[in-house]
Amino acid sequence: MIRAVCFDLDGTLVSSLPEIAEGVRRLALKEGFAPVPDEVVAVMIGGGVRVLVERLMRWWSAGGADVSKVSEDQLLKELVEIWSGMDGSRIALIPGAFEGVAKLKQKGIAVWLVTNKEEPLARAFLAERGLGDAFDGVIGGGGAARPKPWPDMIERAMKEAGVAPAECAMVGDSRNDALAARAAGVRALLVESGYNEGIPLAAWAKAEGFTEIFPDTGRACARLLKELEAC
Repeated sequence: MIRAVCFDLDGTLVSSLPEIAEGVRRLALKEGFAPVPDEVVAVMIGGGVRVLVERLMRWWSAGGADVSKVSEDQLLKELVEIWSGMDGSRIALIPGAFEGVAKLKQKGIAVWLVTNKEEPLARAFLAERGLGDAFDGVIGGGGAARPKPWPDMIERAMKEAGVAPAECAMVGDSRNDALAARAAGVRALLVESGYNEGIPLAAWAKAEGFTEIFPDTGRACARLLKELEAC
């Protein structure tokens, strides 16, 4: 029986591409690099901010820019500062997602936010939207030794929630979520509302042996709730 559910954030609970892309646009303007189209940013996100910066640097370099004038660490710091200074108005809640989280919590299920987004940014967003109490715990980028697709973040959530892998599920929109769930030995419920680095999620998931695929998080939560009611 499931006793804890971990949720990804971007693409799973919220549609955040416009906010992420605007931050990248401001970073490019500040550093004198070419603007990056939103559709290009979309295939770069999902692995955390450091992975995004690495991909941005490769993209700018491929376009002829001299990226040696600034370090990866400096760009990372600047990008996080830019996002921290934004008001989050470009981020939209995915319909039914947080409602599903709340219903699971009401049933006594431990709900955890497990995101590669920098933890201060994730916590600030939740607070700004009045969702600071939506989760029993938040684990963001830097909150474990390694980000998803490694299992460390989910393993930390399970340890703090006091549950075994057989009692835990991961809800996410990308292969990073799926592979992290598999590595941690937990159930993976995948949703098609996100990005998955530009790769169609359903086709990838089926090829990799993942069978629980839903249009969105609300319906993934509905499946879990139905199972709980049957117990």
